[in-house]
Amino acid sequence: MTGGRIIVVSAPSGSGKGTVIGRLLSLRPDITVSVSYTSRPPREGEIDGTHYYFVSKDCFREMINKGEFVEWDQYQGDYYGTSKTKIEQKLADQKDVFFDITIKGAYAIRAHYPEAALVFLLPPSFAELERRLRNRGTETERKIRGRMAEARREIKSLCDFDYYIVNNDVTESARMLEAIHSAEKCRMRENESKVILEHIL
Repeated sequence: MTGGRIIVVSAPSGSGKGTVIGRLLSLRPDITVSVSYTSRPPREGEIDGTHYYFVSKDCFREMINKGEFVEWDQYQGDYYGTSKTKIEQKLADQKDVFFDITIKGAYAIRAHYPEAALVFLLPPSFAELERRLRNRGTETERKIRGRMAEARREIKSLCDFDYYIVNNDVTESARMLEAIHSAEKCRMRENESKVILEHIL
């Protein structure tokens, strides 16, 4: 009633957050997912404007200098960021927005939007995480080692998040994410009670 909700999903690379969010969209096509900008090349099957906005590193740096991002991060040599304008428009249209971003990006979103709910998606184990990364077939050995080391550092951020999901099963994880969304829709925000009562009475 006073703007859309923000649900931020973060996880170590390879935990399956993109897959889980994709499954949620198949269950709830009314949900909106923020499309980030990235300087990395598209993987097989990824579509510009649907999975990411793919731009060059020079273009991304220019957007940073112009202050066009509400958050941005550099991960394993590539840039990722969220457009301020696109998010503000979705919230103004009363749309609930899901984010698929890094841990650092999650903190930046919360700094701009304190009411945002942060969800940490965990792999069942580090062994399973490494298996998933290798099965992608898109990562060099150096990148796999880098992502595993980064995952061990990122896992320490778990206590800063509002919710966690262990991704043993994609459909079950999507259902849990849907339940978190429902809970957030009912959570009272600051100074919201008057607006709610005016709407009902």
